[in-house]
Amino acid sequence: MSLHIEHQGAVAVLTLDRPEARNALDAETVADLGRAIAEASANPAIRVVLLQATGPVFCSGADL
Repeated sequence: MSLHIEHQGAVAVLTLDRPEARNALDAETVADLGRAIAEASANPAIRVVLLQATGPVFCSGADL
């Protein structure tokens, strides 16, 4: 899985984990990200969504 989800109290931490591809967003990652954000939006206990990435690059864009 290229997206890891962790809950820390009222914070949902979403971590992009494709450092070998400079965390480029492929179709699977975009779908996973959409689902994770929808779930966080529907959860009244979540107040913040933090998006972060592994490796030296946050996100190089779309993986075409």
